Amino acid sequence: MTHSRRDLARRDLAKTALLGAAALLPAATAARAADAGYDNVVFTKDNPGHWAGKEGGHVPQATVEGGTLTVTTPHPMSDAHFIVSHTVILEGGKYLGRATFTPKDKPTSTHALPAGYKGAVTVTSACNLHDLWSNTISV
Repeated sequence: MTHSRRDLARRDLAKTALLGAAALLPAATAARAADAGYDNVVFTKDNPGHWAGKEGGHVPQATVEGGTLTVTTPHPMSDAHFIVSHTVILEGGKYLGRATFTPKDKPTSTHALPAGYKGAVTVTSACNLHDLWSNTISV
């Protein structure tokens, strides 16, 4: 599928906006997100907002083995509906990394954690139709 320059510019704008929203939520929980006024901006399993019922395919799952963090979103991928990106933020709001996807990709990414890292890791998953989803784990 060929994308027009306008489509690509809109996608770049969306990526930038979603990354900015992710930066607002370092190590946040659903309750803290709602209390901070981000209700219906960043979604979680416990706070799906107006996307209630969509949690199963949109909340990113994170696992750590050795020093590698693996993020997976259990979401089908199609040209019309897909996961755009994953972002990883460490405790204290430190940005670790980002992975972007096309509709042809599997929404799984790996990220090297800093040596000996212990603390919260917030992962986000951005869907082109259902906004930004967040999950926080402790390492």
